[in-house]
Amino acid sequence: MSDVLTMDIAHTGPGTLAGRYMRMFWQPVYCSGDLPPGRSVPIRIMSEELTLYRGETGAAHILPFRCAHRGTQLSTGWVEGDDIRCFYHGWKYDGSGQCIEQPAEPEPFCQKVRLRSYPTREYMGLIFAYLGEGEPPPLPRHPEFEGEDAIVDARASMVYPCNYFNRIDNATDMVHTTFAHFGLHHQPEGGFEFHAPRIEADETDYGAVIAGQYPGETVKKVHHYFMPNYNEFGLRAVDPAETRPRVRFSWKVPMDDSHAVNFLATRVYLTGEAAERYRSRPARAEGDAPEGASGESPLELVRSMLAGRLYVQDLAERPEGVALGDLTTMVGQGVVADRTNERLGRSDAGVILVRKMWERELRALSEGRPLKRWTRPDDLEMTDYWSAERAGAAE
Repeated sequence: MSDVLTMDIAHTGPGTLAGRYMRMFWQPVYCSGDLPPGRSVPIRIMSEELTLYRGETGAAHILPFRCAHRGTQLSTGWVEGDDIRCFYHGWKYDGSGQCIEQPAEPEPFCQKVRLRSYPTREYMGLIFAYLGEGEPPPLPRHPEFEGEDAIVDARASMVYPCNYFNRIDNATDMVHTTFAHFGLHHQPEGGFEFHAPRIEADETDYGAVIAGQYPGETVKKVHHYFMPNYNEFGLRAVDPAETRPRVRFSWKVPMDDSHAVNFLATRVYLTGEAAERYRSRPARAEGDAPEGASGESPLELVRSMLAGRLYVQDLAERPEGVALGDLTTMVGQGVVADRTNERLGRSDAGVILVRKMWERELRALSEGRPLKRWTRPDDLEMTDYWSAERAGAAE
């Protein structure tokens, strides 16, 4: 059995090994644009129920799910200034979790009541939280998404009814796009004639670089994987006015052990009037799964496909095909994939490498040994790592 299968990578709740590791990193928990000032929402991240609210001054705060008084859901209360007041009996907490008012108590004991609070940062259109112990590390920066003129689309995907590591495996597998994505819309008569890429994968200072080279091509398609749970890749330009292909980051964040959500940040390269037009219209992030033309949800379509009521050709003309392909393959693996029965090959180089990195880090954490400090070079570009010389040498 592979070493990675001896480590519990599937469970990320409080106190679990993978959960402890994931909590050592900043995680996106919400889209900034979806939380206006003065509003609060319940969130579920890594099997923890939490309260996220934005103060009237604009700062985002995260506190526990329940009020310390009688345990009701704190997000049902009122936001007042940068504080939140419980809906049940009016206890009020500031952004640090300190209770500051107990209206019904003749002798308030506010100083004895404090909820835990969690650091937050907003970046790339997302609200990030640090749910670990001690001081948080620096928030990773991605310069290509910065600057006043940068157009960044931040979105949350649909909820995937499977474990987050099904999503990570999928992100490190470049071959699946040839079949689950391309093949959905390009099925030749008389059989399949796909040309899958040859895969290379190397560990880097930030995680891994995974590249696929197709037969007859000298340029490699490159994905960057950042430990522990997000990746960067290119997307085709959609608007003719775009000056270069889009760049996307995708975080695979567990809600609990059976559900995961992708937080997406997409850099769109437009200038002038084209940029203003783009900013003025609502835009769905490419790759999200909209409702089907006949009203079926993507998950309903996938369940029909897994049950044999639909066949792959039935989905070929649907605009949500890429998302349906990913959803079908990942849900089809089971809520938590059984990796003990897999038979991996050379084309799984990216999957194997990232699993080994995870196994190494979890083992070090379990044994109290130092962990690798993952850092991204400021000047990293999508194609910097894989040179033309290396691409030619791979022929």
